[in-house]
Amino acid sequence: MKIANVKNIPAFRAETTETKAESKNKQEKKYVDPLATWPLRGLGYTNDIGVAINEIAPTTAKLFWVPALMYFGADVYDKYKNKGNKYDPNAQRAFSQAVFQAFASILLPAVFGHIGQSGFSFIDKFRGEKLSTNAKEQTLRFLKNYSSEHDIFNANNRDTVIKDFEESFNIFYQDKVNHYKKQNIFSKIYDTTLANCKKGAIANSKEQRIKDFAKKQFLELLNNCSDSEALKQSVDKKVFKLKVWKSAGSFTALLLTVKLIDDFVEKIIIKKVVEPQLSKIPLNSKKSISDFGNTKSVQSKQ
Repeated sequence: MKIANVKNIPAFRAETTETKAESKNKQEKKYVDPLATWPLRGLGYTNDIGVAINEIAPTTAKLFWVPALMYFGADVYDKYKNKGNKYDPNAQRAFSQAVFQAFASILLPAVFGHIGQSGFSFIDKFRGEKLSTNAKEQTLRFLKNYSSEHDIFNANNRDTVIKDFEESFNIFYQDKVNHYKKQNIFSKIYDTTLANCKKGAIANSKEQRIKDFAKKQFLELLNNCSDSEALKQSVDKKVFKLKVWKSAGSFTALLLTVKLIDDFVEKIIIKKVVEPQLSKIPLNSKKSISDFGNTKSVQSKQ
């Protein structure tokens, strides 16, 4: 009988189907950063919620910056100390993550939030009184200030009260127009896109249209309110509704752009700008501040 060469016999592996599956899962399983997944990722956008509600709740809006800044610091520190789930301090990785969070969680969302407010304000020009939300709001604020400075409810002649208001608003409107004309093109672009048209809302409105709106609101409040306090409360309610509309614009802009912003910052700003520049800086050899001191001491002994 001829016995086959033992060397040619395939090696026997005591490996069951279950162990194969386990090894495959180990290979395919990747580390998932808890700070980069929801709901923790949402903490990075709380400041942008603050931007959206700043119009209606300024004090509360400031508080929304607290979790956002805490998240910012925690994420940068985590990326400095760890590479995935492995301890590996690296200054380049920390700097890259700081840039990512600065753009993706703070700067760009805030910019688009303000653009959303300005956009929704502009949409108002295509409905109702054909005036922007900001123009209406500034007109109502003027009306409120005017009523606090003039005794409009105790005047003897109603026609005189109305005429005085119209003359005062005409002066207010002309001042806004003259002031806006002096602004340069960059100031106007900033005002239109990011500053909610604080300078140009009245100036960019149709003159007769804004004056008719002011007179209509004044007569409505004069007829429906018994005194200046009631008028102030009524104006505040009107202004609040306008602010809610602008806040809705901010939330809409954030919802539409949040994913696009993350992708843009990661693929363009980080991958094509930050990382190529960081690769030229030899920071990897320095893990921590203590390393610098140790290196100097070794060199001095030599």
